[in-house]
Amino acid sequence: MKNISILICLAFIWLGYGCSLDEPSYGKTTTDNFFQKERDIDKALTGAYLQLRTTWNEYALNFYLIGDCTTDDALKGGSSDGDRREVFDLSNFIVYATNGEVGRRWEIMYRLINRCNDVIYYASNAAGDKEILERYVNEAKALRAFGYYFLVTSFGEVPLLTEPMVPEEILITPRASIEQVYQLIESDLLAATNLPAKGNYSGADAYRVTRGFAKTMLAKAYMFKGDYVNAEKYLEEIVEVDNDYSLLPDYGYNWTPEYENSSESVFEIANKLYDKNIATGTNVPHFFTSRNVPGYQGYGFHIPTDDLFEAYAPDDPRITYVFVQTGDCYVGDTNEQDNIFSPTGYHDYKMTVPRIEKTGYNVWMIPYNIRMIRYSDVLLLYAEALNENGKSSDALKYVNQIRERARNTNPIDPRRSKQAYTPPTTATSLPDITATDKNSLREAIWNERRLELAMEGWRRDDLSRQKRFGTVMRTYAQKYDTTKGANFDDARDYLLPIPQGERDKTNGLLTQNNGY
Repeated sequence: MKNISILICLAFIWLGYGCSLDEPSYGKTTTDNFFQKERDIDKALTGAYLQLRTTWNEYALNFYLIGDCTTDDALKGGSSDGDRREVFDLSNFIVYATNGEVGRRWEIMYRLINRCNDVIYYASNAAGDKEILERYVNEAKALRAFGYYFLVTSFGEVPLLTEPMVPEEILITPRASIEQVYQLIESDLLAATNLPAKGNYSGADAYRVTRGFAKTMLAKAYMFKGDYVNAEKYLEEIVEVDNDYSLLPDYGYNWTPEYENSSESVFEIANKLYDKNIATGTNVPHFFTSRNVPGYQGYGFHIPTDDLFEAYAPDDPRITYVFVQTGDCYVGDTNEQDNIFSPTGYHDYKMTVPRIEKTGYNVWMIPYNIRMIRYSDVLLLYAEALNENGKSSDALKYVNQIRERARNTNPIDPRRSKQAYTPPTTATSLPDITATDKNSLREAIWNERRLELAMEGWRRDDLSRQKRFGTVMRTYAQKYDTTKGANFDDARDYLLPIPQGERDKTNGLLTQNNGY
């Protein structure tokens, strides 16, 4: 397969741009001249990967805006409430079935699923190396499960498409039960656990999904269902048996070019630019940086909240790598960061690419990899599952690995020439967690997930599966005397509405979620 990090522009040409649930399945309509050989399946699989990174419709942007801005971790930001209004409405739980950001999640995930269905369906009859073709199928199953995970956790019951279909067939497909969707996710991911380990892919295939990705997504699905026994089983395999991953020694390394696709990376969306004339970079960082600094001039979305800042101990070195503050200055810059337009005075460090790292590139094509899943996420899920299964003492080992790495992190960012705030670390900073009472340790692990994974898009997912989304958001609204969170309705807001456009196409066959 061509290097996944290049994702050749030819794939854009033959793929075209589908729109939503009923987009034509290109495999269904081109079987006479495509899907016949191994290289055809290879290209089709490349097309599936591409659905997560289509320019101007990148999944990462939707992932962060919905995953964080609807929670206590992030504000929408932007120039005004009306700037990307659909995210403002989502963050205030004033949500309509016509919300564009909601529709975007549905659209991207079904485009991904349709492409995966082509690979899975046609690979068995294609000419070529059967072992390689089987691997392609398992990659497609892992990606399809990824798509259905975000659909079922966002929308609940959704149409279950498992093979190429023409629009007329799709539009008479009703919503499947939540359990049916999870059954497909489980089946797909169990098959995908046969994928190679991260270290077994050659350099050209470095960004393919792996057995570790499959097991992590399987564990996330079990955690969302409250099946902690099965979650523990697969998390234990990742951590104690496979040993495919390890924490980087310094938390801040995770967002540097030198540590792309590092030992800590379970899944990254590669946006390397080998040719500046081919649109394979990302524009997501431009959405999240300061509106007022030469060389950055972003849109100022995805703003860390005061509540998130206050959640950290003042001497926690991770503060350095979560928040960009006014007065910070990156090496090579002549202007300090100026966050005058940020409602909290902060910007998102993890999605800020220093000017010297993008010099010569168009701001809409930045060579920056999106870190979707890190090994620290896995360790904290494992600690949580162990605790829920009555193994609190065992859980401490894994949550404290995260604490140890955090306290050993350099509080001074080497990428900055000036730092407005430096956590005053000491030998006693971030002591190990010692609680073994199940409830107390649960709270400690939940808090550690918030601190470790801040601004990485997983906050809504965590609050939802922990069944405390409403409580947290109403508390936030009361604490800050704001509308954000005040309107949260437990009977409605754990799920997003089914996009009205999709319901219209099916003449109402797709029923609507409660409260919309």
